Amino acid sequence: MKLKSMQVKNFKCIEDSTPFDICPVTCLVGKNEAGKTSLLEALHKLNPDVAELSEFDVLFEYPRRRRKEYERRADAEPDDALITRWELEDKDVEVMEQILGPGGVKSRIVEIRKGYYPGSHWAFEGGEPLQMDSLPASSQAKLDRLLPKFLYFSKFHIMDGRISVDFVIEKQGRGKLSGPERVFQALLEMVGTKPEHLTSIKNSEELIADLEGASAPITDQISKYWSQNRSLRVCFQFHPGKPQDPPPFDKGHVLETRILNTRHNLTLNFDERSTGFAWFFSFLVWFSELKRTFGDNIFILLDDPGIGLHAKAQEDLLRYIAMELEPHYQVIYTTHSPFMIEADDLGRTRTVEDIVIVDDVGREKSSGTKVGQEIFSTNLDTLMPLRAALSYEITRSMAGQKTLLVESMTEAMYLNWFSRRLSEQNRMGLGADWSVVPCGGSEKVGAFLGLFGVGDGDVAVLMNIAGGRKRLEQMRGSELMRGCRILTMDKYIDGDEGGIENLIGEPTYFGLVNLCYKLPRKARLPVTAGPAAENEAGPPERLVKQVEDRLAKCGANVGAFDRHTPAEFLAEHSRKCAKKLPNLSDALNRFERLFADINSLQGGGFDSARAGGMSDRRQQITEISPTKRASALTEAEKVS
Repeated sequence: MKLKSMQVKNFKCIEDSTPFDICPVTCLVGKNEAGKTSLLEALHKLNPDVAELSEFDVLFEYPRRRRKEYERRADAEPDDALITRWELEDKDVEVMEQILGPGGVKSRIVEIRKGYYPGSHWAFEGGEPLQMDSLPASSQAKLDRLLPKFLYFSKFHIMDGRISVDFVIEKQGRGKLSGPERVFQALLEMVGTKPEHLTSIKNSEELIADLEGASAPITDQISKYWSQNRSLRVCFQFHPGKPQDPPPFDKGHVLETRILNTRHNLTLNFDERSTGFAWFFSFLVWFSELKRTFGDNIFILLDDPGIGLHAKAQEDLLRYIAMELEPHYQVIYTTHSPFMIEADDLGRTRTVEDIVIVDDVGREKSSGTKVGQEIFSTNLDTLMPLRAALSYEITRSMAGQKTLLVESMTEAMYLNWFSRRLSEQNRMGLGADWSVVPCGGSEKVGAFLGLFGVGDGDVAVLMNIAGGRKRLEQMRGSELMRGCRILTMDKYIDGDEGGIENLIGEPTYFGLVNLCYKLPRKARLPVTAGPAAENEAGPPERLVKQVEDRLAKCGANVGAFDRHTPAEFLAEHSRKCAKKLPNLSDALNRFERLFADINSLQGGGFDSARAGGMSDRRQQITEISPTKRASALTEAEKVS
């Protein structure tokens, strides 16, 4: 049976979730307290892995503000809490026809309801109910076995690093085992023993050997997907409680689970490792035991899996779900992390939010949790993980085989334009294997490298050094910058200060501003290079500052100057600018020197002094005819 849709009503914070479709893997995304966990808990009750969690409890789970009203009518009108629609597979139809007789299956779609009443109600699509009461107990049991067992796992099921065996035995007798204790029990089941057997054990080494033998394949599977550290192994210690330890570990028998780091040859208690590894291990123990008990007919519910994990580890978890779970089982998981959302398959995502309605006089009234069948909610907090996931995926897709990081889209537009102009003239533009990606400034470079995990030789950074040499040296000394090549603008312009506008050059850039803003003749910026213009400009400075000052003085009614506007104009009016911009050939020469240095980069870091030396030789190469320039540049690279 495959779950096609579900609806939760009258359960905790959920008045009526409204029906929503279920995919092979469904992601429920929403902010904290939106009701994601309640949705999983309600579905879990349909056929839970823990039998005592199967009933809906009016006192603890019916919405409190309507509970008293419901109790008065409950006997006559018991409420549903869960409505599910299932698609029958061929093997399911075969079993149901054995129970109902030939032709007894009226539809491939079956609706199963459960609520604040005994058992569950089955009906074929169209409303014809199955008369469950008239079926013998053996037939009812066969129907129940058609439903998958629901495995519910959350951070509250992570196994504890220390277990008091005697305390677990006592709680087991009262039917009060916690999630971590159930996982511990599953671990013992894997080696064919039970907590009560441990108290009479004669040879603890045999137990430890059995436990480590059973956990070895689980650890190997974790290592396959846990890229954070593949040097971890699980080991165990079994010893009597010590009086100086806190209860219940001060007496009886205690089992400790420890993680051995083979790289450093040391062990830590399970509780002291990152929650990610502990979550993975605990889930796989629980999952393995349930598969052994119930077979492959399992439905997996994961509540905030990977919470607290690094982004890369969350990607590992998604990869595990896609490769190990999705081919065999349906999975529903909740999250508010952008890294747990498949940005290239948003159709499997459902938004969950607690809807509040404001009436005409400003009073707020909660409508409870609603699940969006479409992924686009109107609540910005709910959409934040989706927006972040899309932004991450879009930016990552921009990064090609090699990535040149620049400050903003302005730099990217200029670099791409000048590269195209050079290529049109059979000169050296930026290589086709380079992608130009804006990262929001030099201070964001480290964040970019940490986020995308780029390897050695994949990334170069083009930056000005307006922040000072100290900032540049800090970047070069950063561990995140290892393998990243840094090119500074001062190697390609006159002076230490300046950005890409200075690389374009004063006459060319001033001419672009004049065209962009359609400045009248009296207000135009000077485009004649020469001693007079140089003296007027004073010491070299960023051309953007010069333009701002000149426009303010000339009285041109252009509003606040935006350095991105000329770049947009250049891209939109490429032919016009190519014909009218003054001194364009000098600007092309400077960009060609820059592109030649970028194209020559190989892995292993970049020496800016070497770049300067190469640039000096390329300055001479720009005087060569275009047909000979490429081979000359190649020879210069060999020399340097």
